[in-house]
Amino acid sequence: MSSVSPIQIPGRLPLLLTNEGVLLPGSTMRTSVDSARNLQLVRSRLLKGTSLQSTILGVIPNTPDPASDAQDLPPLHRIGTAALAVQVVGSNWPKPHYTLLITGLCRFQIVQVLKEKPYPVAEVEQLDRLEEFPNTCKTREELGELSEQFYKYAVQLVEMLDMSVPAVAKLRRLLDSLPREALPDILTSIIRTSNKEKLQILDAVSLEERFKMTIPLLVRQIEGLKLLQKTRKHKQDDDKRVIAIRPVRRITHIPGALEDDGEDEDNDDIVMLERKVRTSSMPEQAHKVCVKEIKRLKKMPQSMPEYALTRNYLELMVELPWNKSTT
Repeated sequence: MSSVSPIQIPGRLPLLLTNEGVLLPGSTMRTSVDSARNLQLVRSRLLKGTSLQSTILGVIPNTPDPASDAQDLPPLHRIGTAALAVQVVGSNWPKPHYTLLITGLCRFQIVQVLKEKPYPVAEVEQLDRLEEFPNTCKTREELGELSEQFYKYAVQLVEMLDMSVPAVAKLRRLLDSLPREALPDILTSIIRTSNKEKLQILDAVSLEERFKMTIPLLVRQIEGLKLLQKTRKHKQDDDKRVIAIRPVRRITHIPGALEDDGEDEDNDDIVMLERKVRTSSMPEQAHKVCVKEIKRLKKMPQSMPEYALTRNYLELMVELPWNKSTT
């Protein structure tokens, strides 16, 4: 296992200040840009005829950009993520603003701020590339054990999900294809974690520390899924008992009335399920997958075996305690 990153970032980076979320290396995030310095950065560095892929930004979390460039910069968070802007979407109504889709590359720390206007630029030191593992066999063995433990929990978590969903199957393949040292950042960005927890992972420059901090997050998510599955199993058993004793009623004098009512009720349930998906606080990637599955469900005959499977998956996703955490 090597900690050396193939990415080498410039020694000076324009800084994008964000207080919305925490971008980790290997993850992708949308962020809004509507403050003075951030707007200047986007216009000067991303929209002036240069390729987006040629401009590396320094994304600084937990740092709001002042509304006016006449205001002083606030204290900057010392650790940031070098990133590429994959997409820029903007509008001038009702006021100028942009939405950036950014992908994290690696960690860096600010050495010194070189200028504050029209947007901040700082001298930076790349951290992931500079991290060196101790040469002692004992330390390497400990890191290897942590890596293996993390991998097993990650596989357990992913395989508890519906592997027939393309995004889940892809994530399972990524666990085997990505370098182990990249997994803590990527899994932390996928599972439900608070911004405070993401910030702690970002600040964990040591790979050993990152493994130690992210393993409890995986365990928490696994235990949450186990509890949810147990609850759902009890509910399904109760439903089966109710169905077993429910008398069969059929209205014969109004042909098709019973079936129509059943279809209407089921359609109402799908509408409610779609509303729950759209208002859920699940991660963006999971939300996209669920919206796509809802569209498939609407077109699918109820008699298909896949109908119940897809519906159960969507109900599981909206019931997951995405916003819950344990202390």
